[in-house]
Amino acid sequence: MEEVNNVLDISKDDKLYGDVITLSDSSADGTFLLHHFLSFFLSSNIDRHVCFVSLTQSFGHQKSVCQKLGINLTQKIESSQLKYCDVLKAFGNRLLDIRSDSLDCVNSFDSLQGVYEMIKASYLELQNKRGDPPVVIVDNLNVLLNIGYHVKEISAFIQYLCQLISAPESDCRGTLVMFISTGEDSADEEANLVWKRLLHLSNLDVHVSGLESGYCKDVHGKIEVKRRNCIRKKNSKSMQFKVNEKSVNFFASGMSKAVLG
Repeated sequence: MEEVNNVLDISKDDKLYGDVITLSDSSADGTFLLHHFLSFFLSSNIDRHVCFVSLTQSFGHQKSVCQKLGINLTQKIESSQLKYCDVLKAFGNRLLDIRSDSLDCVNSFDSLQGVYEMIKASYLELQNKRGDPPVVIVDNLNVLLNIGYHVKEISAFIQYLCQLISAPESDCRGTLVMFISTGEDSADEEANLVWKRLLHLSNLDVHVSGLESGYCKDVHGKIEVKRRNCIRKKNSKSMQFKVNEKSVNFFASGMSKAVLG
């Protein structure tokens, strides 16, 4: 989706080496950003290897959405460009007490170390095949809170992932993309703490939120983009948007055609 790249100030051939990117939403659905980055890094222009860590949606769902964006996830897995870490399935196996040889490292969930080791193994496998550091995309950190992990544990997990993409033995750094939903209710306090930790570590933050005026079928929400330690690009940007089946329309606040009539 070229429109998203324009708003994020990302060129079509920008590989984003070394970037830590935080994606978040509140009172609006920002998952289109995850699908955008997954398809973006797997596109022929960028051609990065990707380790996708699924915590919320099935592979079938991700495949269906990316298919609309012109990316066949099955082919990407078969060509060893994509490693799909189905942690969602591993959590399900844990609850049902089902063991799987491919998921042995996460069948014991006393800590998040098992999940990290699975991601690390996939990351290093991809890096060894190509030589350049891959992209790690994590969807969605709220699941870890929902199943009982503490903020301190999740913060340590995030720190380990940041260190993984910055391994000194590599010629260049990898890329880390993480998604979390936030809110203003007391029930979201822990999610907000994790989010703030992410903001402290990232250099690109993209937050999607609902309109203060409430629901509107022609304007789905607001997107805010903030960059840190970047001289050549704008430090912040705010626009409204509408998500379509295969694209996203962006416009300045109050400038939607539907609003202007």
